[in-house]
Amino acid sequence: MLKEYIKKQIKKTSTYRVLEIEKNKLEDQVRKLDTDRKNLSIKVQNIEQLNNELKSNNEKLKNTNEKLKNTNEKLKNNANRIKRGNNNLEMLTNNLKAETRSVKQVYLEKNVSYPPDYGKLTVIIPYRKTDDPQREENIDITLDYLSKSGIINLIISEHSDESSEQFFMDTYGNLFDSFRVTFSYADGKLFNKAHAINQGVIKSKTPYIAIFDIDALTKKENIDLAIYLLDKGFDVVHPFNRIVKDIMDKKSFKEGYDFDTVESPAQHRDWADGGIVFWNKRSFIDIGMENEYFTGWGNEDNEILHRANLFQLKQIRLDDSLYHLYHERPMVKTKNNIEIMDKMMQMKSNDDLQKEINQWPWLKEQKKTIHE
Repeated sequence: MLKEYIKKQIKKTSTYRVLEIEKNKLEDQVRKLDTDRKNLSIKVQNIEQLNNELKSNNEKLKNTNEKLKNTNEKLKNNANRIKRGNNNLEMLTNNLKAETRSVKQVYLEKNVSYPPDYGKLTVIIPYRKTDDPQREENIDITLDYLSKSGIINLIISEHSDESSEQFFMDTYGNLFDSFRVTFSYADGKLFNKAHAINQGVIKSKTPYIAIFDIDALTKKENIDLAIYLLDKGFDVVHPFNRIVKDIMDKKSFKEGYDFDTVESPAQHRDWADGGIVFWNKRSFIDIGMENEYFTGWGNEDNEILHRANLFQLKQIRLDDSLYHLYHERPMVKTKNNIEIMDKMMQMKSNDDLQKEINQWPWLKEQKKTIHE
């Protein structure tokens, strides 16, 4: 009893209460230290994990650097191969140019007489009337020039919403032995130059055709030479070698059609495959004719020559300029044409190309006409 009494009395003292408070504080500190120790242990584990990850990443980075080193070495080797390939291609191109010059020397000997038979040739001009007075002036100059150069068969092939046949027949019908205007209704759609050309080809009756843009001219001697070369077995004759000169002073030029008076600088156009092209009609049909999926402006001239190359048609370019009756020209190609060009350029074999053109309705129409 006495012992319990003494304990109670001690607990009532201020000293005991102070010591009890201190004890509680010490217990709190112990618990906090224990918590800090556990947290520190977790942090240590995290640091060890991070160190391991860093070590792994360093190893991966080392491997990546090694791969990049190998890739750079491969790229360097590929660049060297491409450089050697370009050198070989340049050499091959120069060889081909030399061979072409040799071929031309055989067929274009000086002092060789080749009187042309204009009865074998039909000039086809794709046309659509516009509100541009420059273009209407150009067609007038072109038709007048061709009539004075010896052309006797000419077809204006029109693709538009309204026919100009009566105007052409009244104005130019007497300039040629055979003059025809064929009309295709456009129904408000973009000008389809390819369709216009194909319709002209279908209506033509001669073994050779020449496709003239309304603003493109070549010297009479080049027309003569083109007929001669077609007679010699060439499939395609280009009367210029991708050099174009603009005729700015049309009034003075029309007075005598003297190409030597054209003073504009020569423009070197590596992409210039149209303007004027002479064809063996049979060869033109065999490669699918013009691609009527092209509409508006752009790429159709380049695409047909891609096919001509795949079919290995015999082609030749004359070392002269194409003369262009100046007019303002569109700057943006029709988007549809770019997509079609990309598609056709993917074709690298005759078989793929043949399968494609066999589905073209205009080619089926031409073959049907031939059989009839």
